[in-house]
Amino acid sequence: MEFGELLKVFLLDLQSLFRTRVSAGTITLPQVLLLSSVPDDGIDMTTLAKRLGVDNSTATRLIDNIIKNGWAVRKKSDVDKRMTLILLTEKGEVLQDEIETKIDALGEELDLVIPLESRDEHKEVLSSLHWQVSKLLLKNQ
Repeated sequence: MEFGELLKVFLLDLQSLFRTRVSAGTITLPQVLLLSSVPDDGIDMTTLAKRLGVDNSTATRLIDNIIKNGWAVRKKSDVDKRMTLILLTEKGEVLQDEIETKIDALGEELDLVIPLESRDEHKEVLSSLHWQVSKLLLKNQ
């Protein structure tokens, strides 16, 4: 199988796992990804859209639903009033913690199916792949 095909099937399998193990219920996978991408001190809309790999209008629609559910609020930046920050509410922080707990549990489950003697090697390969993907993203910006 070619590398591109491996990436595609890996992405599809990860999405399937995240949908069934992390976002099962009333929250969608895009909402999971958005909520898990908001740091404690908030994030501006442009950075959030880039992090999610979507355009600003798509990020805005996602944020509108997150706000409607009471998980986040918009706030003007204290540094630059032209910039709008997204901050999680208490309810959003609780949900973010639940999401992170489910992601950690999924990671632990996957870690257990990898033979003990090759776990570090698998983590190293994934970390290296992540680094290469990050560099490619930076290059394309």
